[in-house]
Amino acid sequence: MSKETNTVNYYQEIQKVVNEALTDLQESKDSGRLPKNPVSANHFLIRWVTTAIKSQRFSRCVAKDLMTWQKEGRTKGTGTQLPVRFEHYSRLYAALAPVETVTPITTSGLMAWCESLEEQDWCVTTDYEVLEKASLFSDGDHSLIICATQLASCFEGDDEENQSLVKPLTCYVRGNHHEFVESAFEHGLMVHKRSDYKSKVKYHGEYLIFPNNHGLQLGETPFSFNVKK
Repeated sequence: MSKETNTVNYYQEIQKVVNEALTDLQESKDSGRLPKNPVSANHFLIRWVTTAIKSQRFSRCVAKDLMTWQKEGRTKGTGTQLPVRFEHYSRLYAALAPVETVTPITTSGLMAWCESLEEQDWCVTTDYEVLEKASLFSDGDHSLIICATQLASCFEGDDEENQSLVKPLTCYVRGNHHEFVESAFEHGLMVHKRSDYKSKVKYHGEYLIFPNNHGLQLGETPFSFNVKK
């Protein structure tokens, strides 16, 4: 099975999970079987996740996510806030990785994003190779570093200015991670966290951008999703 097949399978299946969970939750509310309050909704989804695991309702590619939510439900209870989180994931994937369409990530789009971060006083570095245990440093409180070698090898296409991403691209980030995720979302990019601050680049966290936003793990939701409209 190809990597692309695995990737597509995850982005499709995770949407299936959260959307079916939210649909079942709403149906229980509408039928009167479930009180319409956040605590009851959260308990419902914790039970729903456990049932989904036991019945093997979904593909194995999302098993880790289901197990994580189940564990959080047992330890944090209402603190897991599954209804809100599921709504955010549903919104994120519908916007950036819809099942119906595929939108390539291009060099022009990536560079436009980098320029936008620079306008927000980020130090963006794409001219150097990132080696193991790199000691690259950047000015300012907020920085984004992308390995020049990886940047050149991850894009393919006849039009050099508008090539498409064909391999996962690593971003090394220091500073305001919320702003980083928000800016990426605004430019049609879903970022996937690997670490908060430990990576090849000192004091920088690590994120991945996958071709077509079809990642193999949950994407990061923008902080602005928490603001009620």
